[in-house]
Amino acid sequence: MAQPDERLRRIRRNNWVVFAILTAFVVAVFSYSFLHIGREARPEAAVSAPALP
Repeated sequence: MAQPDERLRRIRRNNWVVFAILTAFVVAVFSYSFLHIGREARPEAAVSAPALP
């Protein structure tokens, strides 16, 4: 059976891995959100003004 110190070390390492994954997810969502807002704020001329016949 694993010693208490080894168990705590493994738990802490796993916690850091989960924390890193969640942090990367949050950063990705915020980045995507800000990029999307930027695209919406500057619409393309061809999309915003339809051609008149």
